[in-house]
Amino acid sequence: MIDDHVHPFPLAFEPLDLAGFTLDVAEGEEADSRRLRLAPTRLATEMLRVRLARHLGCAPGDAVAARDDAAVADWPGYVRALFADSGTAGMVMDAGWQGSPPGGAAAYADLSGVPVWDLARLEPVIDALLAEGCGAREVVDDVDAFMESQVRDGAVGFKTVLAYRTGLAVDPSASLAQAERGLAADRAVGVPLRRSGKALRDLLFRHALGRCAELDRPLQVHTGFGDSEIRLAESDPLLLDEVLRTAEGSSTDVVLIHASYPWHEHAGYLASVRPRVWTEFSLCNLFSPATTADRLLRLLDVAPAGRITVGSDGHGLPESHWFGSVVLRDAWETVRETLGETVSEEWKDVTAAGIFEDNARQLYRLPGSSAGNQADVREEGPWFHRDSGGS
Repeated sequence: MIDDHVHPFPLAFEPLDLAGFTLDVAEGEEADSRRLRLAPTRLATEMLRVRLARHLGCAPGDAVAARDDAAVADWPGYVRALFADSGTAGMVMDAGWQGSPPGGAAAYADLSGVPVWDLARLEPVIDALLAEGCGAREVVDDVDAFMESQVRDGAVGFKTVLAYRTGLAVDPSASLAQAERGLAADRAVGVPLRRSGKALRDLLFRHALGRCAELDRPLQVHTGFGDSEIRLAESDPLLLDEVLRTAEGSSTDVVLIHASYPWHEHAGYLASVRPRVWTEFSLCNLFSPATTADRLLRLLDVAPAGRITVGSDGHGLPESHWFGSVVLRDAWETVRETLGETVSEEWKDVTAAGIFEDNARQLYRLPGSSAGNQADVREEGPWFHRDSGGS
């Protein structure tokens, strides 16, 4: 599979800490104690531990120790074995999660044994400019320059975490004048940086859509749940509907990531009715793994299969990349069995090849295909060209 949403993992050995496998990112001794206490009670953590034990050939109670023994002896070999077992054929990496700029993909490719392509996150640039006291016009110009430079450096797409800032209720009519006034008002009363500049951030979202169209790169948009810093009510993908109806929103590929959980059917609807909207399935397979097959089927029930990609949202632990991927793989087998004879075997085969690899290769313009040359799913999809005429 092409894991189309990942973050950096350690390039050298680090002990496995299952208490860190959580969306709770609060800081302090009390938070550390809470995570340690609750980790054994989390279903996702237990499923990861048991699955890892199976991979290592040991009892679940010995999984952490066996992992550390194997990993410390040969970190590159251990990591490569994880990615080989998950069937990962390449990764699209967002380094901005850790505040790092894009780049360094070669180091992760060398360690994992698979190609790694860079994704450029917009918010680190925007936040830094706002922290420096820049005006709206300067922020827009510098974001333009950043996007152009990242394409020159090989970025295959962009990402925004606007849901973590001022939310996805984007006002498509936000103007530069409104952005300047809003910044001044927020600075006057000391609005926290991450919540400041809504008009500017709305303006930048629509502007970035247009620039992505010009640069021929997709825009990943964080939707649905995330870590404990997000305001979940502000991350429903349906809040984007008005801006998706604009010329900019209709002219570039918009990828609603994380299956927009718990609004996966909202995301599926948008992918089915908006001309360039995709939905990407990641993160919820890590932290809600037991119902992944049901969620994947519900997404397929609404969205065109040619508009679905998958990822792990692996971060911190290489095991998270592996676990997210094998959960997806198992979920697809369950979905395939559930569908039974209601669809053809050919449809199942093409769908599997599409959602696990070919759609991502086409969306991000990546080389290769798991099923040979196929029609561009952005135009008609691989299902229809097999029939005479197509419709």
